[in-house]
Amino acid sequence: MNLQTSTNHPVTGTGKLSRGLGFVDLWSVGVGALIGGGIFTVIGPAVAQAGPALFVAFLIAGVIAILSSLSYAELASNWPYEGASYAYSKFAFTPIHKDLGRLMALWCSGLYFLSFAFAAGAVNLGFAGYFNFLFPSLSPTLVAPVVSIAITGLLLIGIKTTGKVNTIFSIIQVIALFAIAIITIFHNPTGPFMHSDFLPNGWTGVFAATALIAFGQMQVEAVLTLGEEAKKPRRNLPLAQVSALVTVVVLYCLTGFGVVSAADPSALAASTAPLSLAVETVLPGVGAVLIAIAALTATGTSTVGCLLGSSRMIFAAAREKAVPGFLGKVNPKTHVPVAATVFTGIIALGTTLMSTMGYGQAISIAVGAAVFANWLMMGLMNIALIVVRVKQPHLKPLFRYPVNIKNIPVLAIVAAIASFWILTYIQPIPLLIGISWLVLITAFYFFYSRSRWEYLDERDMENITKD
Repeated sequence: MNLQTSTNHPVTGTGKLSRGLGFVDLWSVGVGALIGGGIFTVIGPAVAQAGPALFVAFLIAGVIAILSSLSYAELASNWPYEGASYAYSKFAFTPIHKDLGRLMALWCSGLYFLSFAFAAGAVNLGFAGYFNFLFPSLSPTLVAPVVSIAITGLLLIGIKTTGKVNTIFSIIQVIALFAIAIITIFHNPTGPFMHSDFLPNGWTGVFAATALIAFGQMQVEAVLTLGEEAKKPRRNLPLAQVSALVTVVVLYCLTGFGVVSAADPSALAASTAPLSLAVETVLPGVGAVLIAIAALTATGTSTVGCLLGSSRMIFAAAREKAVPGFLGKVNPKTHVPVAATVFTGIIALGTTLMSTMGYGQAISIAVGAAVFANWLMMGLMNIALIVVRVKQPHLKPLFRYPVNIKNIPVLAIVAAIASFWILTYIQPIPLLIGISWLVLITAFYFFYSRSRWEYLDERDMENITKD
């Protein structure tokens, strides 16, 4: 059943993407994006807020993210298309009103683009910080832009090559984090509870840290944005997304407990390479170097996930002319949306250059704006699933959100409320950036997109994505 009469127009000049990613490749995109974006980048600012209770903040953020990921998973099982939440919100809200469906789709596309472009910039700064740990003579302000350009170049080669490189690096990251957790926890098993002030900033500090930690967990949608580059997408997308998030949440909680066991929270908060500092305290010398190397692979793959997700999101919008159509073209040889990838890379490079403002200030602003977009997106996707269940009860996805009362996913309601509530702990400047961005997207829709939009309904999508 289609939501709107088919346009029956060709999608001109877009080319076709290649289904080159299996389950393991998709899982690795999720794991790589999640690990590098969170534990290696924001642990310093997060521990400054939560103190010894860092692992509690990781646990709270993880539970909310997992509950929200189940909404994403069911939506992906219904509509396994490029752009993820762009497609989900379009098909979910259009039965209410076509303008609402399109505006929500553009909101999601714009929010995702903001969060991932900003996230890529912040993660590049994190990469540069760990690189500086190994090579003190090389300034982070020099290294960060170089890695941003290099990863954009990798994505232009093709999705198969990118996927294989990402898989290798992701395995290194998982092994490294398990090693950190085991080493640090065994060093001092009751470490976090030995501090006289377990909650130095009270529960407000824990929730503020929870808001920051979402910076890592938001990249899980990078998997879902690759719907048309995935093999068996209705099965593999939900499975890869949920399994990647569960894997990383467990690692986050263990590592958050361990690092506070191995090093003083105030020292961790002040360090640009906090995990290296924690391991160096337990294993001086070689341990910290090995962790720094692992962090380089982690932050690198996180940038891959950010740029993949952001470029595919804007590609999905451009394919319908919701944004300039040239961004929807695909290279017929590499099957890569070149213009969208390059454009995203330029934005990420610009965010990376914020390092000239000073490392701490730049990462704080970039992370805060990205986190606002993430928590709002999580809330919107939970609401989208509820709307789908009410308006389109005939849909029979392969993956279905558990615990339902009269076909309503009650835990999705809890996750939506929690996501919006966490928004109240975002700092004022990033919050203002996020709200201003929404206003600009809305104006862009009414003055540009609304009259140009070439709507692709579900029949159109099936036709252009079939093998």
